[in-house]
Amino acid sequence: MEEKDKLRSKRFVEVIEELQISNQELKDKFKIDKTLKSKIVNGIQNASIDKIAAICEEYENANVDYIITGRGGPLKKPNEEIPNIPIASGISITSEEEYHDAKKKGFHLLPQVSFKFAAGQTQLINVTEDITRYWYLPDCKDCEGVAQVVGRSMSPTLPSGCWVALKKYTLPHENPNMIPFGNIFGIVVEDKETGEYHGHIKVLRRYKEQSLSHKYWIAHSINTEEFDDFDIEIEQVRSLWIVKQHIVSDTLL
Repeated sequence: MEEKDKLRSKRFVEVIEELQISNQELKDKFKIDKTLKSKIVNGIQNASIDKIAAICEEYENANVDYIITGRGGPLKKPNEEIPNIPIASGISITSEEEYHDAKKKGFHLLPQVSFKFAAGQTQLINVTEDITRYWYLPDCKDCEGVAQVVGRSMSPTLPSGCWVALKKYTLPHENPNMIPFGNIFGIVVEDKETGEYHGHIKVLRRYKEQSLSHKYWIAHSINTEEFDDFDIEIEQVRSLWIVKQHIVSDTLL
């Protein structure tokens, strides 16, 4: 068993204990073996992503970021405004043989593109949306693609280098304030001077002033200690993607 899986599982046990979930409740409510905690502590077994997700979905104050990255504490702080991004295990398809095998099994495969969303960086990133491999995410039926996050402004929720599953969101040109603010989006913007595209992954917020709200969205970082909010000019947005899942596992077929 990999060391990172052991550490993640032990942090999962810490969260369970902080939530005061009994072994019997684990069995009755979540169909989790009553001996799982003991097996994790003794290094016999790890917690699967499905089990971690089940607990975090049921208990809103469970800090999934702590389980995955070790940052923060087992429970979320009161009034902590962090969007909830479901975690998911993913199967990476890296060869033609694996691709054909997955298609035969009827898997809905998501393309991974080489375009990276910059988290906290303002320099341009050329967009070359070439498919580099495919993913199978069993719990994400409406996702359309997978991309990588770079930069640490969305940590600890989305650490640098992590993979996210995306769904394209239709731009409401007539009323740009119809989008579900407060969610994490991948935003592709065209630079006015160069015509090149660059991307950000941010929590989008709305201006209260009407004159500003029709021209700009507020791009908000989760890592507020290091990164300030900035404006995104709506007219320059070329595509919008809502982040559906954070892929924390890379299990081959």
